[in-house]
Amino acid sequence: REDANWSNGDPVTAQDFVYTYQKIVDPATASPNINKLYPLKNAEAINNGELDKAELGVEAIDEKTVKFTLGNPTAYFKDLLGTSSYLPQNHQVASELGSAYGTNSENTVYNGPFVVEGWDGTDLNWSMVPNEAYWDAENVKLDQINWEVSKEIATNINLFESGEVQLTQISNPYIEQYAGSDALVTEPKALSGYVWFNQGRTSTANVHLRKALSTSFDKEAYVDTVLNDGSVPSNGFVPSNYAYNPETDEDFREESGDLAVYDLETAQAEWETAKEELGIETLSIELLTSDTETSKTTAEFLQSQWQQNLPGLTITIRNVPLKSRMESTTNGDYDIAYGTYTPSYADPIAFLEMYESTSGLNSSRFADEGYDALLDDTRSTYANDAEQRWETLLAAEETLIAENAVNAPIYQGANANLVDPSLKDVQIQPVGAAMYFRTAYVEE
Repeated sequence: REDANWSNGDPVTAQDFVYTYQKIVDPATASPNINKLYPLKNAEAINNGELDKAELGVEAIDEKTVKFTLGNPTAYFKDLLGTSSYLPQNHQVASELGSAYGTNSENTVYNGPFVVEGWDGTDLNWSMVPNEAYWDAENVKLDQINWEVSKEIATNINLFESGEVQLTQISNPYIEQYAGSDALVTEPKALSGYVWFNQGRTSTANVHLRKALSTSFDKEAYVDTVLNDGSVPSNGFVPSNYAYNPETDEDFREESGDLAVYDLETAQAEWETAKEELGIETLSIELLTSDTETSKTTAEFLQSQWQQNLPGLTITIRNVPLKSRMESTTNGDYDIAYGTYTPSYADPIAFLEMYESTSGLNSSRFADEGYDALLDDTRSTYANDAEQRWETLLAAEETLIAENAVNAPIYQGANANLVDPSLKDVQIQPVGAAMYFRTAYVEE
């Protein structure tokens, strides 16, 4: 857009994009989302320190035109451009501020409909106000959005009931309380909830133990008793209603099938094999989660199921703030971890590439040349063969879940929120950023 400007008045330029993408692939930056830029020519080689970042397949043709050169045909590239990984930084401000850029609301400039105010980098509350420099500022209707971070659902509900907040997430057991209410809004979401295993540990490096853990908990009981928010059990990593066969339009999840089902007989047989191979009769391992209410109840459910169904197994629980959980998994300081993942674009590879040996998101320590080769084939050999690419993605998920039990899928999530009926046109997304407020307004 010719009229696209940053909140400080600078024009948004093609150089902002070039600067940002070169910064992401720079090995000194160590961005965990680097794999999303791998379709760009030379991105991986630059990140590996083999080429200079100036060799990246992106250039500014003029002030308002960016030219991309891809390493291989990438069918979903235009979807990638809409993700947060491809949003630009103001290259002049970011260069001047260096590592301080983005560390608080003052050290950041914005080119969207809102700017952040009152965030010092650690605050649990801040505001968003309209960006006067935004190209469509006259159609942004909300004067201010106040954010309050609270991990306690009961607290959030009290704030909602008292009128202090107009939108909050909600979970069981409170969802039943609001059944039939105009305020309860549930939407399907391409979220996968799962546990994954540290293959750098002797116990969880054993595939039979991983398979025993993957198949020894009741997913139906979990979504009914722990979540009850519209989430459904999942027996694969890639969710339903997310990606479809380009030839037959069949859902990926249906075509891939059930790869990790609750099957107590199979689970106990795998447990016996694991004990024999590990030379043990009993085992104590730790389950790491964040300290949100849902994560805590999930951990307690899994602990109960595993200890009941796999005699001799003891599960201890460690609940920590999300940042600490992420640090622990990145550093390999865990046995089993629970978390969720929502992709930023709709292609199966968004899930599957998490477990490539080169992925910054692969904290499982899983490294398999055959698996990496399958995903490489989808980007090169079969990049322009939609059907063969699809078959290769199906084979990759089977390798990941059925054969290696790298993670144990639990459920496909849903958005469940309490929304004040006077708050209109909040865009709730099934993929990518959860919500957009550009069109939102309060009805008087």
